[in-house]
Formats: sequence, C-alpha cells, structure tokens
Amino acid sequence: MAASTPTLDSDLAALRPAPSAAKLSLAGVSLLALVVFALYAAYLASRVEDVIAPVEIAVPSKGATSPLGLGQTAPDFALSDIDGRPVKLSDFAGRPVWVNVWASWCAPCRAEMPDLDAVYRDVRRGESGLALLVVSLGEDPAAVRRYLSTTKYDVPVLVDPTFSITEHYRITGLPTHFFIDRHGTIRDLAIGGLKPNGMRTRLAKILSI
Repeated sequence: MAASTPTLDSDLAALRPAPSAAKLSLAGVSLLALVVFALYAAYLASRVEDVIAPVEIAVPSKGATSPLGLGQTAPDFALSDIDGRPVKLSDFAGRPVWVNVWASWCAPCRAEMPDLDAVYRDVRRGESGLALLVVSLGEDPAAVRRYLSTTKYDVPVLVDPTFSITEHYRITGLPTHFFIDRHGTIRDLAIGGLKPNGMRTRLAKILSI
C-alpha cells in the first residue's frame, strides 16, 4: 500500500521556524516594562491625590517674602492657645512638631480636619513624642471657639489674629503644613489639604530621625 501524501498545511507547518529564545526574551521584557509603567503611573496618581488645592491668601506686607526651604531651621514663634495660655514652638524642643496653619472658614482646612485629628490620635498612641500645633491665621479667637464648639476634634489650637507667624513663615495658601524634626529642622511642607496617606508619609520623615 502506498504511503499517504502529506497535506499542504502540514508542509507549511514544517517550514515555519520555531520562535527563537531572543524573541521570547524580548516579549517577556516588554510585558515587564508594561507592568512597571502601570504601577509607576498608579503611584504618581496616588501622590497627586495626596494634596488638595489650597485656598490662596494674601498676608499683610510684614509677611515673609521668601519661603522656608527644606533643611532650614524652623524659626521660633510665640502665640496663645484657644484658652489664652502662651505657647512657643521652642517649648517642644527635642520633639518632632507638625505645624498646621489653617482658618475655620477655609473649605480644604475643614475637609482635612477629621483626617488630621484621626492621624494625630493614632500617632500619639505610640512613643513618638509628636507635637501638633494647629494655628488659626488672621481670625477672631471667638470665631475659632465657636467653630470648635461644633466639633469633637482633640487637637491643640493656637490663635494668630494679627498674622504674626507670617513674619518668618511665608503663607500663600491655606492650609499649609510644616513638618519639623527633633532637631528643629524643616523636613517637609505642603501647601494645601492633605489626605491621610500624605500626612503619614510626611510624618514618617520626622518621626524616624
């Protein structure tokens, strides 16, 4: 009996070259690059969402004209708390300090306050020694008290009705955050409202030093 004749498809299949190792390797690298790019894009998106646009403000002419840079020593300031007790930044020497400059009428300030309160409570449970100073800028203390009476926030609030902090700290928008390490050095800052991840990321810089 005669042998069967090969089909056209089987002939063509036999003629096709097998995929080379180089091509397979290139395909693998391309796939890995796509995955890395997607993860990096997601990371960037999460960082952008950390900061909410601030309310732009203009401070009196006595205000500082140049911003404080990272790595600079945080200038001391003296204000009163909501009950009239004097408080200075230097009172917290040797401790990490988070300064939040805000106003009760500022929408992004009010929006971030529940998160700020929650993050501060959480970090304070440890032995970090973190001090938080929430500075009400340019407001009548009575207005600040009225606002706080409607909330359950457990944060230390200072009042600065005369914008005195702006003599050394340039404030162009509310809220503005300064993160100061145990040595009195500004390690990070943010102009605009922060989400919890943004707060924790910046706090890590001053709690680990």
